[in-house]
Amino acid sequence: MKLELDPSTFPTKDAFIRASIARARDLAVQAWDEEYSNRQEFIAREVSSLSKTELARRLIKLMSRPSRARAKINDSMRTKAKSMRNKGFNVREISAEIGISIPSVYNITKD
Repeated sequence: MKLELDPSTFPTKDAFIRASIARARDLAVQAWDEEYSNRQEFIAREVSSLSKTELARRLIKLMSRPSRARAKINDSMRTKAKSMRNKGFNVREISAEIGISIPSVYNITKD
Protein backbone atom coordinates (compact mmCIF):
# COMPACT_ATOMS: atom_id res chain seq x y z
CA MET A 1 0.00 0.00 0.00
CA LYS A 2 1.76 3.11 -1.25
CA LEU A 3 0.43 6.58 -0.52
CA GLU A 4 1.85 8.07 -3.73
CA LEU A 5 2.19 11.60 -2.38
CA ASP A 6 5.05 13.96 -3.26
CA PRO A 7 6.17 16.06 -0.28
CA SER A 8 7.46 18.85 -2.53
CA THR A 9 3.92 19.63 -3.74
CA PHE A 10 2.77 20.67 -0.25
CA PRO A 11 3.48 24.11 1.22
CA THR A 12 4.25 22.86 4.75
CA LYS A 13 5.25 19.70 6.52
CA ASP A 14 1.98 19.73 8.47
CA ALA A 15 -0.07 19.85 5.27
CA PHE A 16 1.85 16.84 3.92
CA ILE A 17 1.31 14.89 7.15
CA ARG A 18 -2.43 15.66 7.16
CA ALA A 19 -2.73 14.62 3.50
CA SER A 20 -0.75 11.42 4.17
CA ILE A 21 -2.97 10.48 7.10
CA ALA A 22 -6.11 11.18 5.09
CA ARG A 23 -4.84 9.07 2.17
CA ALA A 24 -3.86 6.21 4.48
CA ARG A 25 -7.30 6.32 6.09
CA ASP A 26 -8.99 6.24 2.67
CA LEU A 27 -6.88 3.27 1.58
CA ALA A 28 -7.65 1.41 4.82
CA VAL A 29 -11.39 2.01 4.41
CA GLN A 30 -11.23 0.85 0.80
CA ALA A 31 -9.37 -2.35 1.77
CA TRP A 32 -11.85 -3.05 4.56
CA ASP A 33 -14.81 -2.53 2.22
CA GLU A 34 -13.34 -4.98 -0.29
CA GLU A 35 -12.66 -7.60 2.37
CA TYR A 36 -16.08 -7.14 3.95
CA SER A 37 -17.91 -7.53 0.64
CA ASN A 38 -15.94 -10.73 -0.10
CA ARG A 39 -16.87 -12.08 3.32
CA GLN A 40 -20.54 -11.23 2.79
CA GLU A 41 -20.52 -13.04 -0.57
CA PHE A 42 -18.89 -16.09 1.02
CA ILE A 43 -21.47 -16.19 3.82
CA ALA A 44 -24.33 -15.82 1.35
CA ARG A 45 -23.00 -18.72 -0.75
CA GLU A 46 -22.55 -20.92 2.30
CA VAL A 47 -26.02 -20.17 3.67
CA SER A 48 -27.67 -20.85 0.32
CA SER A 49 -25.97 -24.25 0.13
CA LEU A 50 -27.33 -25.39 3.52
CA SER A 51 -30.60 -27.24 3.99
CA LYS A 52 -33.28 -25.65 6.18
CA THR A 53 -32.70 -28.10 9.02
CA GLU A 54 -28.92 -27.62 8.96
CA LEU A 55 -29.35 -23.83 8.86
CA ALA A 56 -31.78 -23.97 11.79
CA ARG A 57 -29.39 -26.19 13.76
CA ARG A 58 -26.48 -23.80 13.22
CA LEU A 59 -28.56 -20.75 14.13
CA ILE A 60 -29.78 -22.40 17.33
CA LYS A 61 -26.21 -23.28 18.25
CA LEU A 62 -25.08 -19.69 17.61
CA MET A 63 -27.88 -18.20 19.68
CA SER A 64 -27.70 -20.65 22.60
CA ARG A 65 -25.55 -20.27 25.67
CA PRO A 66 -21.93 -21.30 25.33
CA SER A 67 -21.10 -24.74 26.63
CA ARG A 68 -19.19 -24.70 29.89
CA ALA A 69 -16.64 -27.29 30.82
CA ARG A 70 -17.26 -29.08 34.08
CA ALA A 71 -14.54 -29.13 36.70
CA LYS A 72 -12.42 -32.27 36.78
CA ILE A 73 -12.49 -33.25 40.45
CA ASN A 74 -10.33 -36.18 41.50
CA ASP A 75 -10.11 -38.05 44.79
CA SER A 76 -7.13 -36.08 46.09
CA MET A 77 -9.05 -32.83 45.58
CA ARG A 78 -12.02 -34.31 47.46
CA THR A 79 -9.92 -35.41 50.44
CA LYS A 80 -8.09 -32.07 50.56
CA ALA A 81 -11.39 -30.14 50.50
CA LYS A 82 -12.88 -32.32 53.25
CA SER A 83 -9.80 -32.01 55.45
CA MET A 84 -9.67 -28.23 54.97
CA ARG A 85 -13.38 -27.97 55.82
CA ASN A 86 -12.85 -30.04 58.98
CA LYS A 87 -9.96 -27.74 59.97
CA GLY A 88 -12.30 -24.74 59.80
CA PHE A 89 -11.48 -23.14 56.46
CA ASN A 90 -14.40 -21.42 54.82
CA VAL A 91 -15.73 -22.47 51.42
CA ARG A 92 -14.28 -19.48 49.61
CA GLU A 93 -10.76 -20.23 50.82
CA ILE A 94 -11.09 -23.89 49.87
CA SER A 95 -12.38 -22.94 46.42
CA ALA A 96 -9.42 -20.62 45.81
CA GLU A 97 -6.90 -23.16 47.09
CA ILE A 98 -8.14 -26.12 45.04
CA GLY A 99 -9.26 -24.17 41.97
CA ILE A 100 -12.90 -25.24 41.73
CA SER A 101 -16.14 -23.35 42.16
CA ILE A 102 -17.80 -22.65 45.50
CA PRO A 103 -20.88 -24.83 44.71
CA SER A 104 -18.53 -27.71 43.87
CA VAL A 105 -16.88 -27.33 47.28
CA TYR A 106 -20.30 -27.41 48.92
CA ASN A 107 -21.20 -30.57 46.98
CA ILE A 108 -17.95 -32.28 47.93
CA THR A 109 -18.10 -31.39 51.63
CA LYS A 110 -21.82 -31.81 52.30
CA ASP A 111 -21.38 -35.22 53.98
